[in-house]
Amino acid sequence: MSEVIAAIATPTGEGGISIIRFSGLDSLSVALKLFCSPNGKPLESLSPHKTHFGSIYDPTTRTCVDEVILTWFKAPKSYTGEDVIEISAHGGIFVSSRILGLVLDHGARLAEPGEFTRRAFMNSRIDLSQAEAVADLISAASDKALQAAIMQLKGGLSKKITRLYNRLLFVLSQIEAAIDFPEEGLDFQKRETSISELKQVHEEISDLINTYKEGKISREGASVSLVGKPNVGKSSLLNALLKEDRAIVTPLPGTTRDTLEEKIRIKDSHINIIDSAGLRNHPEIIEQEGIRRTRSAIENSDLNLVIFDRSQPLDENDDLICNEVHNKPKLIIINKCDLQERWSIEDLKKKIKSNIFLIISAKEQSGLDSLIDAIYSRTINQEKDGQSVFISRERHRLNLVQASASLEKTLASLGSQLSEEFVAIDLIVAINHLAIIIGKSVEGELLDQIFNSFCIGK
Repeated sequence: MSEVIAAIATPTGEGGISIIRFSGLDSLSVALKLFCSPNGKPLESLSPHKTHFGSIYDPTTRTCVDEVILTWFKAPKSYTGEDVIEISAHGGIFVSSRILGLVLDHGARLAEPGEFTRRAFMNSRIDLSQAEAVADLISAASDKALQAAIMQLKGGLSKKITRLYNRLLFVLSQIEAAIDFPEEGLDFQKRETSISELKQVHEEISDLINTYKEGKISREGASVSLVGKPNVGKSSLLNALLKEDRAIVTPLPGTTRDTLEEKIRIKDSHINIIDSAGLRNHPEIIEQEGIRRTRSAIENSDLNLVIFDRSQPLDENDDLICNEVHNKPKLIIINKCDLQERWSIEDLKKKIKSNIFLIISAKEQSGLDSLIDAIYSRTINQEKDGQSVFISRERHRLNLVQASASLEKTLASLGSQLSEEFVAIDLIVAINHLAIIIGKSVEGELLDQIFNSFCIGK
């Protein structure tokens, strides 16, 4: 990792400033080849952790490219743990590209996506869960997502996992000592004590697993599907929520042939709204794939808005919808209240069970405020806003689930009075799964997968 990597760290386009960042052992020498005093005089040294005003010169032509502010972050007190140079230039596309080109011509190479953060991880400036929080912070689209990312970046999850890891490691050390020195007359931790400790750790891991839904919604937004038979007003409701004509609306049933996903912001969170193809018996061939995707959306959504048309009689297709969403999270929406009523709420209650029946008109945009409040209350668990640590990535959840399963096997082995060798095997597996979350034990392929999702320059 001694080679110098460089990239433009600010978004592409014109702006007030553009930051060119490079990191590596020879970063300062690269900078001194290009950076001069305001009057164009070459410099022999710079003070670390201070800003310096000067100019970038092309060493070949001795022409000034831009007046800049340069900062040298001396290792190890930098983002990557290496020498880091940041050049704040004027925000023109050509200017920043020209400076980056000079840096690349004089000893650096273009950084790969996420390579700066990867170096911070490899140099132990942050652990793996904190590195993931950097990406979450950049992509945060709501206050909740932002606060969740900051909490994880500050090490909330890392400290929690590390404490659990260390507690399991201590129990393992006692077990392995009993294996290695069985006849030394030493006092080892009693099995009852180990069982009590492992049960406590198992309970804390289970609590952490249970925070996943909340964490995932905070990071990615809740997924809400619009479900109903053809022509009940799903696309009209989507347009009303978006406050724009995003979906095509016609009187013909089956206009929507595929799922259409859009984002809306509700209070301090964002919601992914999915407009789906209408479900009905005996669909046309062209509708079948759309219906398959609708069923997938119903299965995977955090909430389904089940829409019924009050102006048309309830029929077998409404019965089909009721069966599809029977045990799924849902809100019942009675649409087209501006038209003549053909059935009552009591008629609908005989077909589908729910505590909430909302009456709206998507066309006239009446009843939408109550609907929005209901969506928010059903998808954002406000009671857990005080939760100090939670998980938001499937990678974390899977490793915690596997650690939990291994601990259950460990406890079963201890309870069955199996030898320490059998107990240690499953306990080591549990410890390794916790280690993977924070990067104590991780394969290169996983690192590639994580950091390749970053933007270049971060």
